[in-house]
Amino acid sequence: MSLRGYLLLVRERWRVVTAGLALGAGAAVAATWAVTPVYEAEVTLFVSAQDVDGDAAQAYQGSLMSQQKVKSYTRLVTSGRIRQDVERRGLEPEPDSIRADVQPGTVLLSITATDPSPIRAQHLADAAAEAFSGLVAELEKPTGGGQPSVAVKVIEPARLPTTPVSPRPVSNGVLGVLIGLAAGVGGALVRNALDTSVRSVEMLQDLVAAPSLGTVAFDPGAAARPVITYPHASSARAESLRRIRTNLQFVDVDQPARTVVITSSMPGEGKSTLTCDLAVTLAEAGRTVVVVDADFRASRIGDYLGLESAIGLTSVLIGHASLEEALQPCGRRGMTVLASGPPPPNPSELLASRYVVDLLDLLAARFDVVLVDTPPLLPVTDAAILASRCDGAILVVRHGKSTKHQVEESVNDLKAVSARLLGTVMTMTPRTRACEAYQYQRTDEPRTVPLPRTRAHREHREHRP
Repeated sequence: MSLRGYLLLVRERWRVVTAGLALGAGAAVAATWAVTPVYEAEVTLFVSAQDVDGDAAQAYQGSLMSQQKVKSYTRLVTSGRIRQDVERRGLEPEPDSIRADVQPGTVLLSITATDPSPIRAQHLADAAAEAFSGLVAELEKPTGGGQPSVAVKVIEPARLPTTPVSPRPVSNGVLGVLIGLAAGVGGALVRNALDTSVRSVEMLQDLVAAPSLGTVAFDPGAAARPVITYPHASSARAESLRRIRTNLQFVDVDQPARTVVITSSMPGEGKSTLTCDLAVTLAEAGRTVVVVDADFRASRIGDYLGLESAIGLTSVLIGHASLEEALQPCGRRGMTVLASGPPPPNPSELLASRYVVDLLDLLAARFDVVLVDTPPLLPVTDAAILASRCDGAILVVRHGKSTKHQVEESVNDLKAVSARLLGTVMTMTPRTRACEAYQYQRTDEPRTVPLPRTRAHREHREHRP
C-alpha cells in the first residue's frame, strides 16, 4: 500500500486510529502513575597501580595492568561480599540495585545505586564504594605483606539525586503515543480487511457491470428536509443530483429510459430520498416528471413531499379511483406524484398484474419521465417485478453500509428477470472540503405552496373518521 493509501485509510478509519492513540496515551499515563519513582546515585572511582620505585616503564606497565583489572572489578561490585558489607552498615539494598560500569579505555569505574528514596540511594552508593575499596585493598595485598599493588580512590562521591530516573513521563508518553498509533493503524488495516462494505465508486464499478451515475454526499440536514425544494439550489448536494440527471440522460441516447425503477439492496440506503430529489432536478430542467410510490410496505414519498397517501396507486389498480383523481401536483411545475394508496394484502401479486403495465404505459405517454420508488430488492421481489416491466432500474448503494454480497445479489436478482440496470448511485458518501466549499451562494428558504386537492381526496377527508 502506498503512502496515499495509508493516509486515505487513516482518514476513513480515523475512529479506530484515534481509539488506538487514546489507549496508548492512557496506558502510558496509567503506567507512569502506577510505577514507584526510583532515584539513582553514582560514585566515580579511580583505579591505579602503586608506583614504588618511580620508574616510568613500571608506571606504564602499572597503567596497563590497572585497565585490565578494572574490567574484572565490575564483577566484584555486584558480588555477595559487597552486599554483605553494605548490609553491615545498616543498609538493605534491593536485588540488582547496585551495579558497576567501566568507561572504555580508562581506569575509571562508576558504582550506581538505585532506590525509591534519594537519600538511601546516595548512602548505598557511598557504602558500596567504601566496601569495594576495602575489598580491592585486601585482594591486592601481597602475600608477604606490604603495600597493595592496586589502589582505589573515590574521585567523585555520590550526590543527592533530585529527579527520579524512573518513570519518565515524557518518554513514556511518546512511547505510548507511538505504540497506540501503530496499534490504531494496525487495527484500521484489520478492520479494512474484514470490512465487506462498499466504500468507493471504484469498488462499486468492480462489482457491477454498469456505469456509476454519480454520488450524493451525506447531508446531516436531510432528515429534517429530505427533499431539495428550492428552485435554484447551489449546494453540493443539488449539483451532484444535476450530475446524476445528466448522466442518466446519456446512458443510452438511442433508447432513452422513460420509466425508471429506483431501488436498493436493503432498507435505509436513501432510495426514496433520491427518487424525490431526482424528480425535482428533472423538473427543474423543464422535464415533466411523475413519481410513482410503489413501495407499499414502507411508503415514504408522501411524507417527504407533504402529500396525502391515502389515495394513490392501489386505488387506481383496484378501480377505487381514476388516474386523474389519484395524481397530485407537487407544487412545482412539471412534477406530479402518484402516492402509494392504501397498503394491499398482496403487494407482489398486485404489482405483477397486467394493470401495472398498462398504467406505466399510460404514464409514459403522458410524462417525459416516470420514476418508480420500489421496496429493496433482497427482502421482497416487488422491485424485480417492476424493473422487468420498466425501461431500466437504478441501484442505490449506501456508502459504508451496503456490502459487496448484497450488491452482487441485487444485480443477480435483476439479471434473473432480464431487467436492465441503467447504473448505480452511491449515497451518503463522506463530505469533502471541496463539497463544503462549493456552496458559494446562500439560498432562500423554500416557500410553502398549497397543494390542490382532487375531488377524490376531498371526499376521502370528509368521510374519514
